[in-house]
Amino acid sequence: MKVKSNTLVKILVPAMLVTAVLIGLKSCGTELKPDRQQDALSQSINELDPNELKALGIEGDTPADTLRTLIGTMKNVRDKQSELIEQNQKLLEENERLRSRQQNVAGQIQHAVDSVRQEAESRQRTLLQEQQTLMQRLDALGDKLISSGSEQNNSDIPIGLGLDGQSNSVSVKDGLIWTEPQDAQPGDSTRTVNGQPAKPAFPTSFLEDNAITRQKAELDRAAKNQRALSGANGQGEDAEPAYTLPENSTLVGSQAMTALLGRVPIDGKVTDPYPFKVVVGKDNLTANGIDLPDVEGAVFSGTATGDWTLSCVRGDVTSITFVFTDGTVRTVPQPTNRTDGGNNASGGQNGGAIGWISDESGIPCISGERKTNAGTYLPTLFALTAAASAGDAMSQSQYTAQSNGYGGITSSLSGDAGKAALGSAIGGGFKDVADWVKSRYGQTFDAVYVPPGQKVAVHITRQIPIDYENQGRKVNYGFSLVNEAEGALE
Repeated sequence: MKVKSNTLVKILVPAMLVTAVLIGLKSCGTELKPDRQQDALSQSINELDPNELKALGIEGDTPADTLRTLIGTMKNVRDKQSELIEQNQKLLEENERLRSRQQNVAGQIQHAVDSVRQEAESRQRTLLQEQQTLMQRLDALGDKLISSGSEQNNSDIPIGLGLDGQSNSVSVKDGLIWTEPQDAQPGDSTRTVNGQPAKPAFPTSFLEDNAITRQKAELDRAAKNQRALSGANGQGEDAEPAYTLPENSTLVGSQAMTALLGRVPIDGKVTDPYPFKVVVGKDNLTANGIDLPDVEGAVFSGTATGDWTLSCVRGDVTSITFVFTDGTVRTVPQPTNRTDGGNNASGGQNGGAIGWISDESGIPCISGERKTNAGTYLPTLFALTAAASAGDAMSQSQYTAQSNGYGGITSSLSGDAGKAALGSAIGGGFKDVADWVKSRYGQTFDAVYVPPGQKVAVHITRQIPIDYENQGRKVNYGFSLVNEAEGALE
């Protein structure tokens, strides 16, 4: 009888055997691989000599220690390599930046060189043009000299002595030789006046502004003032002769409306004298005892000067304003014709004065009170000058003066330099203050003061025409805003 075998057993048993063999082979392979690696590492280390092992720092280490050391060293090498790469990149960028900056500097230098070269070329062209112009002028002058030389007579007199017979280029007529003025400017050759070439021009025209014309203008103003005083200017106006204040008339009982402040002349001159006014009433306005019934009053104005020695004020009358009873006013001289001559400090009958004033006793200089700043100015100036001198003396005391071989004196510092500098500073400072005080106080003047309300007499030195203007201005025209408003409403 045949025994039948199980098929499952036939399949599973061989499969299990094959699997066991494969597992065994795998286990043997994994165990051999580290051994091979270890053998390779040991062989590589054995091939190194002691010096190389010492240089690598693995002398006496086990293969595992050596592997760890090499791994750490490799990591450090990689880190340093990364740093070197970054540094190289930065250096490349810096190099590029410096290269671009160098290019900019080179461009600026080239631009400056080009500008200088262009300017030099422009100057050279200008010089060449000027040289050509001068050469042309020189050629023209040479041709002119050659042409004029043929006309000159043969003379043995040397040239340049200023004697006759040199040249006929200067025209001589009636024994006169015309020489062009040195300040004459040549006329424009391209312009003509009435068919004639333009004449030479001068910096200033003759007789326009000089001493003669100014004196003539002053005489004209004085003549107009005299005509205004004589009534000549009123002939063409709608004015009727009313009264006349004759020359040498005296108006007594007048009163000074303002104070009389007369500046004392310095070197015979008064700068900007102070004005004054005198009021004359109807009762006092008489011409040598003859009343002026239709004249309500008059106001005199003028300028005052002081006399320091006599302590008095002298006044010159320059204009008079008359007021008639109907309100019409008349000013003599007329404002447009009046000359400003009252600033003359010499007194007397100057070009603008028409009279003068005196006190009730007839003294032509009215007594007053002296006003001066000498009490404060002189002590202040004395103190400043003394302080400046003390500072200079302090500075000079630190120097020693010696005579040299040339007859001069040489000073050298022999004392304390600090004291010398301090003395110079003190002296210079006080000198500056003294100069400031002189410039400020020097603009003031001594004066004589007479209070307002002083009784005076007015002395007329010129004939004063008093004309009544029919169309003249009045003080009061009877104008009223109430009347004007009522008229507008009607």
